[in-house]
Amino acid sequence: MGVDVNKPVENPRLKELLKQRAAVSQSEQLPILNAIAEEMAMNAFFLTVVEFVDDHVENNPDGTAVFKEDCQISFPMLGLNDGGHVQPLFTDWEELRKWDPFKEGDVKTFILTFDDVYSLMSSRKTGIVINPFGDAFMIPFDTIDHIKHVKDSQKSSAKVKEQVVKKDTKVMLGEPREYPKHMVEAISAHAKTIPAINAIWLKLMMKEDEQSFLLIVDVAGDVRSYFQGIADAAVPYLPKGMYIDMVSANEEFGKGAATGTPFYRR
Repeated sequence: MGVDVNKPVENPRLKELLKQRAAVSQSEQLPILNAIAEEMAMNAFFLTVVEFVDDHVENNPDGTAVFKEDCQISFPMLGLNDGGHVQPLFTDWEELRKWDPFKEGDVKTFILTFDDVYSLMSSRKTGIVINPFGDAFMIPFDTIDHIKHVKDSQKSSAKVKEQVVKKDTKVMLGEPREYPKHMVEAISAHAKTIPAINAIWLKLMMKEDEQSFLLIVDVAGDVRSYFQGIADAAVPYLPKGMYIDMVSANEEFGKGAATGTPFYRR
């Protein structure tokens, strides 16, 4: 995802999602938060204010710049009540101009992708705040780190797959020692929007030395057509090093695995 410095930074979808989040109660925010995380990681560009000495920079005709070796760059931050700091990021110039010191005049800025933001924050282990003077959304570094991990995992390998278990395969099922509460909540929030999903069970599965979460899905109709939506809801909250397998509750293996109380039932 390349940056075109000759086009104004605009993030209409992200800005609309931030507006939606600010308008609903905390209990209703989970699907919106998932959408915000995806938009941030995959599509968004952010403006951030920078400070440096002009004669340490060589400007190119295309609007880019090359910083000399001795150039010192600083990023103005915002203080928190607890004494900490966060990096302000802006979806567009309208939001940036709401910051009092930069309401008028020339402002030096960088355009950052999510990966750029992660690189900047990882050296400080501090969080960010998007549009701090509008529909503000503060994100701690741990969450940024998690989103980055999920994004990289999705690029490097398939995190979700339909589970086909041969008859002679040794499989052990149990309950997870550390229950993935946020992942289960995200899946449940998604399932509520799909009338065909009747119930979902969660098990910890060990198969041929590979550990994963097994989702047993009871659906009216073709269960496979619903796997991707469930996966999209789950992956942002998937613990590091874990995978998700899914199986239909109507298949032989699924019927045997769907024991106990489902975490979701319509």
